[in-house]
Amino acid sequence: MKRNILWPIYLSFAVVLGILIGMFLNFPGRTPGFAAGDPREEKVKQIINYIDFEYLDEVNTDSLLDMTIVGMLRKLDPHSSYIPLDDVASLNENIEGSFEGIGIEFKLYHDTLTVVRVLEGGPAEKANIQSGSRILSANDEILYGPGIQSSDVTGRLKGEAGSKVLLQVYNPLSKKLAGLTVERGKVPIKSVQSAFMLNANTAYVKVTRFAETTGKELKGALIELKARGAKKLVLDLRDNPGGLLKAAKEVCNQFLENGQLIVFTRDRNGEGDELYASRKGEFKDGDLVVLINEGSASASEIVSGAVQDNDRGLIIGRRSFGKGLVQEEMTLRDGSKLRLTTQRYFTPSGRSIQKPYNEYDRGYLEQKGYGAHVPHQDSAYVSPQEYKTISGRSMYGGGGIAPDIEVPFDTSRSATIVYHLGLVVNFDEAAFTYVDKNRAYFNARSREDFMQDFVVDSTMLAYFFPNRMAYINQLPPTADALLRNRLKAYLAYSLYGSDGFQEAYAPSDPAIRMALLKLEEGFDLSGPLGEEAK
Repeated sequence: MKRNILWPIYLSFAVVLGILIGMFLNFPGRTPGFAAGDPREEKVKQIINYIDFEYLDEVNTDSLLDMTIVGMLRKLDPHSSYIPLDDVASLNENIEGSFEGIGIEFKLYHDTLTVVRVLEGGPAEKANIQSGSRILSANDEILYGPGIQSSDVTGRLKGEAGSKVLLQVYNPLSKKLAGLTVERGKVPIKSVQSAFMLNANTAYVKVTRFAETTGKELKGALIELKARGAKKLVLDLRDNPGGLLKAAKEVCNQFLENGQLIVFTRDRNGEGDELYASRKGEFKDGDLVVLINEGSASASEIVSGAVQDNDRGLIIGRRSFGKGLVQEEMTLRDGSKLRLTTQRYFTPSGRSIQKPYNEYDRGYLEQKGYGAHVPHQDSAYVSPQEYKTISGRSMYGGGGIAPDIEVPFDTSRSATIVYHLGLVVNFDEAAFTYVDKNRAYFNARSREDFMQDFVVDSTMLAYFFPNRMAYINQLPPTADALLRNRLKAYLAYSLYGSDGFQEAYAPSDPAIRMALLKLEEGFDLSGPLGEEAK
């Protein structure tokens, strides 16, 4: 009988909580919506107490509350979210651009923690840990065996800066096992993953997130690349999920003139803010191409939209994700966090970045004149409403940033052949095994020599595909070249990490090749794009 009485109360918990979330917030400048003794607040307390003391089974009401909040926020929009206290630290690491640990990039190779790359400036580098080394234990806790998981490794190597961890490290080259005491410290998480020259006058920079350090990292990279002769730039924001608005402004400051509009926001009352470029930047002149795709979101879309609307550069790739809702982060009393959508982003020309996600959202955009006009959220986000860049080029809204030049997925025969060969042989594992067996050879050569001179020859192809050389030898030239380049890129990853992969793969990257073509041909953004940029 008691269960029947409490069941509807239990089910109504999520609904009631939806109107009470304000009482949990610590949001500067805003007053909670409840007076002392508010009956709605008392109702929630009563429900929690009933479940705690009267429900048939033992219930963790803290966990129940977390699940309720998550479910409630999903009903609002795709981007409002709840961050439990246990996840706050890792979230802050990405925002702050650093974490506390020993500073290695690793993989579990044959059930053993194997160092792929030692991060520059980190404790592992200072302790002289080498790439290819196996870390067998941390404070006597085993880090190898069939049951080991990446999360186990991370949990045992990370720790408060200043704390020490005793590692047992085996070096395959010297065949020596050593005990090393490493003092954990702050290790930078770089936003600028790659920065290198594509040719004598064109630089490439890949930004993977927008964090506290992004602006400083980008400025430093641009100064160095200009010193190496960079007059043109390819800025890669593909698969960059975004981050801090402050970082987006700092990136735009490097390219836009002082006073140019970057983005503006509007809340439910039509009020908001405008964000303008300021300060001297390192790349105000020189041709600029920005690469985007469906994984480019939020701050990436703000930057690419500002570059496009201000006719500062050419946007190449595929339509971006369409995340144009502003979340304000609010700290709750227990240390967990709420990210609540409070505004919308718009590009300088007035395009809504947010793709429509429900009927209300479409109606809102149409009512405000921003245009949605899509039959359902999975369709192409194209609006019939026309927008203009500052020089008069036409664009269309509807969600996300549409590139000036589209580079579709590579579905050529060559790409298909390489894809299917990758199903036969795990390129990543095979490349790492090859590097591991020949580490002395690679250690004796510089990264620059590898990128410029190293060639995947027929002997290496036979190593990777011992039972398929008859097929490999009959590949068309384009497929053969793509395969060799792909293998070189995986070798570079095993030697130098993610940025090494990108540098080695660049010659075969369709978007980068298109960017180089347009930069070589030249393009005029002072008016409608001519045939040369279509």
